[in-house]
Formats: sequence, structure tokens, C-alpha cells
Amino acid sequence: MVSFAVGGCLGPVIGWQKRSELVIELIAALILAIHLLSMNLASAGPLCYLWLKGGGESETISRLRMMRWSVVALLLGMVTGVLLWMIIPGEGLSQALARFPVRAYCFAAAELVFSLVCLLPLALDWNFLRHRSWLGKLLALLSATNLLYHFPPLMAIIGQLAANPQWTAEAVLDRPTLLSLMTQGHVLALSFHFGLSSLAVAAIATLSMITAETADLSPQQSKTIRKAGLVALLSTLLQIPVGIWLLASTSVATRGALMGDSLAATLVFVAALSGTLLLLQRLVSIVLGDYERKTLRGAGWLVLVVILLMTCALRWSRPAVPKALNTISPVNIHGADRLSVFGSFEAEC
Repeated sequence: MVSFAVGGCLGPVIGWQKRSELVIELIAALILAIHLLSMNLASAGPLCYLWLKGGGESETISRLRMMRWSVVALLLGMVTGVLLWMIIPGEGLSQALARFPVRAYCFAAAELVFSLVCLLPLALDWNFLRHRSWLGKLLALLSATNLLYHFPPLMAIIGQLAANPQWTAEAVLDRPTLLSLMTQGHVLALSFHFGLSSLAVAAIATLSMITAETADLSPQQSKTIRKAGLVALLSTLLQIPVGIWLLASTSVATRGALMGDSLAATLVFVAALSGTLLLLQRLVSIVLGDYERKTLRGAGWLVLVVILLMTCALRWSRPAVPKALNTISPVNIHGADRLSVFGSFEAEC
């Protein structure tokens, strides 16, 4: 009788706890989507400097605006990265980050600062670069390739370790270990996936900028729109084989969650795939000459929705390391029952 009474009293508390965890998970997914979108633009945005170089005054304005967007995106990516570390539930992320030596964080910070230093002269439109186009192109390439080489593999490794501490047995991830992990199939697949997403985001951002500048498009602007639309279309099409590769390289638990084991993850994943098909249709229309404002803006909104849905599918399909494991060495975790927040919430309901 006493236990029944205690259970009746604690029931609402436990239910509220589950719902609060659900809210935190939704917030974490939203911040992660903003983080990934920001790093997409920061990584490939500088490449737009290459195809926007030259032309008339409108292209100069678009190029300058894209460089400034890239700087803001890089700073926003840094801020949201710290926020993710602070609010993501469970101890998986903290355990994963604890396995990196201090010098790894110093190196990562130096890489971010390097890209920022490369971007600032372009964003500030320094006079020194106006008659040295080769230098501007070099800075744009250095900034983009630096982020595309370092950021996706590192995030893929951290994500794998956060979901499965036994993924690698090394307690400390030194540089040789990291280079070895970067050649793993899942890390490579996720890196290619991120790179293609970055190209698509940067190209569609170019469409949005040109649309916002003027209602009447010049021949040069129409040419730029078609070029950006083609880049976005090819990048999105290549996501199909890369996405299959990525899905095949994930764990059985994650793949099962996306394929029906988790209702929330499956529904969001199907919605993301549907949004991708709509985006492809919109991009084909743009490449074929449909430059209406509604079509161009629609592509921008669709890519935002697809990134948010794919991020939610990624988060909710991965098992979470429970807080009870925070006192156990990541190398010695065996057979832990890791259940995601959404899996717990579905079971509770």
C-alpha cells in the first residue's frame, strides 16, 4: 500500500521529468541544426567568391555580402558549438570530449582563427585586395578547405564517441589516432555528406542574396543564378549515393531507428527525404530558367527545413549514453543499455 501511494505521488513527477527531457532534446536538435547550417555556410560560402568574382556592381555587392555572411556564420557556429556542449542531455558528449588532449583543443581553436583571419580581409573589402584578385581567391580557398578538411571528420568522430564510447579503445585520442579514425567509413561518409551540404547551402544562399537585391534581374545575375542553381542541384543529387553510403556505415541500432524501430526518428527521416525531393524539383526548375522570386525563395526555405529534419533524424536515431555512466572510463563500458530520450518518451506514453 505504501509503495502504491509513493508510486502514485511520483508518477506525475516522473512524467514531468520525461517531458522536460523531451523539451531539452528538441532545443538541442534546433541548436545543432543552426550549428550545422552555420558551419555549412562558413565552410563553402568563401567558394562563392570564385564564381561571383568579376561582373558588374551587383556581383561585387553579392560577393561582399556573402563574405560577411560567412564571417557571421563562423562566429555563430562557434557559439552554438559551445551551447551544444552545455545543454545536450546525457554524458556521452562530455565523455567524448574528455578523450581529446588539451593541445587538440588549441589546434582546433587555431584552425578556426585561421579561417576567420582569411575571411576578414574579404568581408571588409580591403583596398589591398582589389587589384590582387589572385590573393582574394587564395584566401577564400584557404578558408574553405581548412574548414572542410578539419571540421566534418572531427564532428563525425565526436558524434560516434558520444553515441558509442567503445567505438575506439584508445583512452586518449592523439594525432595519429585521429588520422586513423578519419579514414573510417562512417567518418568519410559523413564528411562527404557535410561537404556536399555546404556547397548546396552556399549556392542557395547566393540565390537568396540576388533575389533580395533587385526585382529585375540583369543578364549577368540570371547567369549567376543558373550557375548557383546547377551547383546546388548537383550537390543535392550526389547526396543520394553518399546518403546510402552513410546509412550503410551507421550502427545497426541507428539504422534500425531510421527504418522503423523509432517512430519519431522514422517519421522525421521520411519527411526529410520528401523535402529533399521537393528541393530537387525546385532546383531543376531554376536551372531550366525559372527565376521567379517564389521559386528562388522556396528553394531557400526548403533547404532550411531539410537540414532541420535531417538533424532531428540524426539526433533521435542515435543511442544516448546515460548519466549513470559518467563515472566509468569510456574504454571500460560494456553492454550498457543506452536508450534515447525519444525512445524513453515513447515507452512512457
